[in-house]
Amino acid sequence: MNAKATWLGTTAALVVLVVGAAGLETAAQSRISINFLIANVRVFDGERVHERSQVAIEGGIIRAVGGERTAWRHLPVIDGTGATLLPGLIDAHLHVGNLEGLRQTNVNQLRQMLRFGVTTALDMGAASVPESQVFDVRSVARVATDMADLRSAGFLASARRPADSSRPIVSTVEEAPQFVAMRHSEGADYLKLQFNGVRSASQGERNLDLAIAKALVDEAHARGMLAIAHIETLDDVAVALSAGVDGLGHVWRRGGANSAEIARRIAERGVFVSATLSIPDGQLDGRASLLADPRFQSALSGALKDQLGRSLVSRVTGVAPNTDEVRTAFAVQLAAVRSLHEAGARLLIGTDAAANTQPAAHGISVHRELELFVRAGLSPTEALTAATANAASAFRLVDRGRIATGRKADLVLVRGDPTTDITATRDILRVWRDGVEFDRALGH
Repeated sequence: MNAKATWLGTTAALVVLVVGAAGLETAAQSRISINFLIANVRVFDGERVHERSQVAIEGGIIRAVGGERTAWRHLPVIDGTGATLLPGLIDAHLHVGNLEGLRQTNVNQLRQMLRFGVTTALDMGAASVPESQVFDVRSVARVATDMADLRSAGFLASARRPADSSRPIVSTVEEAPQFVAMRHSEGADYLKLQFNGVRSASQGERNLDLAIAKALVDEAHARGMLAIAHIETLDDVAVALSAGVDGLGHVWRRGGANSAEIARRIAERGVFVSATLSIPDGQLDGRASLLADPRFQSALSGALKDQLGRSLVSRVTGVAPNTDEVRTAFAVQLAAVRSLHEAGARLLIGTDAAANTQPAAHGISVHRELELFVRAGLSPTEALTAATANAASAFRLVDRGRIATGRKADLVLVRGDPTTDITATRDILRVWRDGVEFDRALGH
């Protein structure tokens, strides 16, 4: 049996298992009802704080926020005294799976995300993994309530192909519409363009030019798809903006002398940005900070401890990152986020977490990214908005990202007040997806 057939058989079995598990969950929940009222709780609704409020959930949907408690006296009550209720967190920039581990680890990655309060994961493109495999995992995630929901860009649009990949590339303007049409027909939720200004210049490889980028974006928009650009340099940003992209993945890591002007242009055009500060921070002391936090200890699996504690070695060069270079680039990236915030640009929380070789880890690194946003000048409530309402609005996810009547009951209850101390998001008490509480115990 070939690898694809093996994968499809594994996926089919996984879907059956998940659907079966969902059926068992439904039977169990019929005995302990997923309808409930969270009372006496501080509510961050995605934009604002409501002190000593209540939220009523029925059938996995938020039915009321605030109001008279007597109207919901038929619901079992969860006392939220001393705690804060947040919308489920959205990681707006990550990558799922790899050729070695996709069959076995993607579901575990999505469960790990939910364990840390991430209820929606936005995959920003497959570099070498067949995109159909990512979409198969997405299908599983959509019918399950014990893992984060998943969206994906499928294959990246790039003018360069990694040596270990057979993915399609876009080398001419004429090829752009067909590339987008293929991604759309295969089910991509949005289009991802890959600009590699730094690497292309250093390795003598072609980067996407403006004509190709604009043809890609125009075709994506014609098909109702968002277009998001991976960028590395200020030149990449300029080309992406001229092409008409809707969002930027990452912030520039070199230069930045005119970052205030670039930030103003980004804000004026309504382009959103996921900064992914967790990557350079994870190459410094960020992973150690997460690993040492006592609020995380009960949720750290052996694999996650290994990822957070492992020495990082580049898959390209075979050597560890140069700490001084990383620190210099990180300072530029922090300043870029500060400039974007001051300009009024829409910022999103995204970690760029990928396989277990990366400096950012699924789920847990969102909490470090929130902390870094506050370090860059955002208030705690603004950082929380970047992880909830901003991400939902940017990606047209109208059913989540806010605690409001009619929205999905994707919720996170944390001890303390993250609207004043952002690290309180780490002290998770309970997590719900579609009103179903997730068992956060390791091994689930």
